[in-house]
Amino acid sequence: MRQPSIAVTPWLRAAAASVLYALALALPGCWVIPPKVLTTPDNPVPVAKHFPSALLAEPIRLREGDAHTTQLFTIKGPKERWTVAIGFVRSDQNLPLDKKLSGASDTCWIDTLRPPKFCQIKSPGFNLKWELLREDGAVAARHALDSLIEESGGTYSGAAITRTLSGFRDQSSGQYRLRISVLRDAKELDFLKPHILIDRPFFSSRAIE
Repeated sequence: MRQPSIAVTPWLRAAAASVLYALALALPGCWVIPPKVLTTPDNPVPVAKHFPSALLAEPIRLREGDAHTTQLFTIKGPKERWTVAIGFVRSDQNLPLDKKLSGASDTCWIDTLRPPKFCQIKSPGFNLKWELLREDGAVAARHALDSLIEESGGTYSGAAITRTLSGFRDQSSGQYRLRISVLRDAKELDFLKPHILIDRPFFSSRAIE
């Protein structure tokens, strides 16, 4: 007897893919391919885990006078919008809450302008200037931020904390680099493994369209 055929529609394919992805997340031992995040070849930090929404995440050294130029990355057109941010790898993940509330939270080192009331340390903050460079070296956009003077937004997760250093948009398609200049020493933040990020902004319909 002939079995009835089932039409495989795009909707059915999408539904099946969603179910498989949910199962992969729920079942122990299942492996999910992490997002692709550009970084340096010798970087020991699993950037896709710590900064999963980033296009690029490269480690930087917070020493006055240091300059870091990233590898090339692609902007597909003026509809893309990106933020530039500094990301920190959390060191307090396994600390109990009472320890964090006693001043051992990483936020005490990062939230320098208005630190939580329980913080007892004095952080140097960070003072950075970034420039978006076209492939020929011309500067397409720039911004500077001193966290001791200017407040910035960012994100918190169990693995990382980020602070936004403004961003860029309306750039023509092509290859670009980011150049970061460090304007003040902050060696006290080395233990948080700072990274420069090109990240997707929250609440933007124009990011990577």
